[in-house]
Amino acid sequence: MRRRGESGFTLIEIAIGMAVLGLGVVSALQVFGGSMQLARNAGKRSEAVMHAKALLDSSLWSPELIATESQGEIGDGFRWQRVIRRAGAEDGVQGQDADDQGFSRETEVRLAVVTVLLEWDE
Repeated sequence: MRRRGESGFTLIEIAIGMAVLGLGVVSALQVFGGSMQLARNAGKRSEAVMHAKALLDSSLWSPELIATESQGEIGDGFRWQRVIRRAGAEDGVQGQDADDQGFSRETEVRLAVVTVLLEWDE
């Protein structure tokens, strides 16, 4: 009970105010933690895309695309697998005679499908 002329807050008002403030702080920390996790995941994905592009580019710079499958580790928990295969009917290529490595002999243009798969530890 308040008397006339007295100002201030009662103990119950302070307790309710602290509870509301505490809920707000906890909610803000959860949102901040979630956004940090999203930023970390986005960074890992960006790094994976850069590694995959480098692996793809390294195979395209070779003088000849030979049908192979290779794999390895890059570091930071990244594992990769690269498959080079002849482009076939499922890729829209029809009726080509193939050489011993699975590429077309009819023209000098050789169509191949290069697949790069990257995995990392979470």
